[in-house]
Amino acid sequence: MTDSKKVEFIERVSKSILGLKGLQIVVYCDRNRFGALSKEEKEQCTFLEIGNKMLTEINGKYLKEKYNIENGIEFGNMLHEERVKWIKKIK
Repeated sequence: MTDSKKVEFIERVSKSILGLKGLQIVVYCDRNRFGALSKEEKEQCTFLEIGNKMLTEINGKYLKEKYNIENGIEFGNMLHEERVKWIKKIK
């Protein structure tokens, strides 16, 4: 999955009824169907933590302060690109 697709996924899931926490539970249940997950297996499912951190750190307020721009189509595109940059830095 590309970094851009990861960001799109996190953004979409965070806005859904399930949310990031709900999806994390589904992933744990799916992986746990054959027995208890090990600590290492749980640590591999970190999109909840990463997603929450990204959405909190790279938000509209951050973008407005950094670029001094207002909401609009370009704003949404820039927000997505800033989040992609953020994801690339945490690798």
